Amino acid sequence: MARGWTWSSLSIRILPTRSVPQHSSPLDYTLSQKTRRRRKNASRRAYYRYTSPRWAVEVKNTELGDRNLFDLLRGLGYRLVPGIGDGVAFTGPEFRRATHPGEVWELAKAVRAALKGPAGIDPEFELGNVIDFSTPTPRRHAFLEPQSVRMTMTAGTPTLTVSPPAGLSAEERAAWEAERAESQYQAKLQAQRVKLEAAFKVPRAVKVLELLNREEHTGESIYKMYELMEGHPSKRRAFQTQFNISDAEFKRFGDAVHNPGVSGDQARHAYDDPPKSPNPMTLTEAEAFVKKLANDWLAFVRCQP
Repeated sequence: MARGWTWSSLSIRILPTRSVPQHSSPLDYTLSQKTRRRRKNASRRAYYRYTSPRWAVEVKNTELGDRNLFDLLRGLGYRLVPGIGDGVAFTGPEFRRATHPGEVWELAKAVRAALKGPAGIDPEFELGNVIDFSTPTPRRHAFLEPQSVRMTMTAGTPTLTVSPPAGLSAEERAAWEAERAESQYQAKLQAQRVKLEAAFKVPRAVKVLELLNREEHTGESIYKMYELMEGHPSKRRAFQTQFNISDAEFKRFGDAVHNPGVSGDQARHAYDDPPKSPNPMTLTEAEAFVKKLANDWLAFVRCQP
């Protein structure tokens, strides 16, 4: 008779029976528990692989807890699945239509942009490799960022390419690219912290950041950023002294954002007045001026108790 099954004389049927494992010692019981856990994890991974699309993307880094990340991804139409090893990955219906890992990577970058964007949900969110589960042994496809920077000038001039030094082995090249990516990531992280911590401390900083995120600006949006940072005209002298804004520079700035004779329909005012400065800023210069001022102001706010 097969172990775990009984035969019934009334019908030709195999009925499952529950067997209680016997353990000769506490050590045997502990080992069996570990074995069951390993088998359960293996079964779970097999389930996900058979029920998931072909592709998934590893989550390399996140500040979110597992549950929070799961809920956020679910709202975007994605779900967490086990990755390779101890890591986690995410997949979704959009991945099913992809035919190569590059398409999956572009889709994953959109998810990353949503998590790391203006909402500031997870500034530390980083993508890992694209996983291809279509083979018996899953394969990783790595996409290094940033790519080598290429600046192409006019025809007949050389092209400047930032690339690894010549003569590097594959491992050395990978290390160079990883170090470069890490350096750029740390610089970007510092900029993110300035924005995040300033917004946490001062509500006005949130409004400044929202305006900074606009793709296009007018005199109205540019000057509104300035007003938010200044706080009130009564504080103008102290504010301009603190951030080294001269009277002449402020007049040039004011002409650009206020005067339609300088900036046309993009100006705040509808009436023409003679410019208050002999060389007003252009609207582009005014935008650059207020963005630099915003970076300095956010860094100052961040350091305040």
